[in-house]
Amino acid sequence: MGAILDDGLINVSEITGLGTAASSAATDFLPSTMATATNATGSDFVPVYDESAGVWKRQTITVAALQGPTGATGATGAAGSNGSNGSIGADGADGAQGPQGNTGATGPQGATGAQGPQGNTGSQGPTGATGSQGATGPAGTPSTSVNTVGSYAFLWLNQAGITAGSTRAGSSLDWASSSGGRYDGGTQPSGTWRLMGVNGYYNGSVQNSTGFKASVYCRIS
Repeated sequence: MGAILDDGLINVSEITGLGTAASSAATDFLPSTMATATNATGSDFVPVYDESAGVWKRQTITVAALQGPTGATGATGAAGSNGSNGSIGADGADGAQGPQGNTGATGPQGATGAQGPQGNTGSQGPTGATGSQGATGPAGTPSTSVNTVGSYAFLWLNQAGITAGSTRAGSSLDWASSSGGRYDGGTQPSGTWRLMGVNGYYNGSVQNSTGFKASVYCRIS
C-alpha cells in the first residue's frame, strides 16, 4: 500500500497484495500498459489527487480542465487583405433654414388669363312696388247660362214703382211668365240682381205703383 501512495500508480502486484477478492480480473493501472483511445469526451472521468484533503477523487475531464502555464507570445502574423468598402451611411438631418433673401424686382405683367366659369345665380330680389292700374278693358260677352253672374232674366217682384238700376236679392224675386205674371215654380234665382228697366208703368207723368211688376234683371253677383 505504501508503494501506491508513493508513486500514485497501481499495478497488478499491488492489487494482489490487498487480498484474493481484490486480485480477481485485476489489470495494471499504468499508462504504459493501457490501450490507446481517441474517443474521450468531457463527461469521461480522470483521477485527481486532492492535495488539501490528501485523497484521490475522480472528476470529469470538463471539470478537471487541466491547463499548463501560459506559453510565450507567438510572432506577429502577416497583415490581412483590405476589407470591402462599407455601405453608404444614412443621410444626415436637414440643416437649419437660412435667412430670407432680399425681395427680387417685380417681374413683367403676365398675359390676361382665360375667363372663369359663370358664377351661381344670385338669390331673387325683393318684389317691386305695385304699378298703377291700367285702363279698363272692353266688357266681356255676358254669360248666356241661366242664373249665372252676367246673365239676364225676366223676373217678377211684388213691388211696383222701383226705378231702373235698383238692386234686389234673388230671394225677393221670382221667375216671371211670358204674360208678366209670377211663375210659382217653387224655386227662386240666386245672388244679387240689378233692375234693367222700371218695375211698373207711367200713366202720363205719374208712375203707377200698382201696375206691371215683371221686368228684365241682370245678375251682378
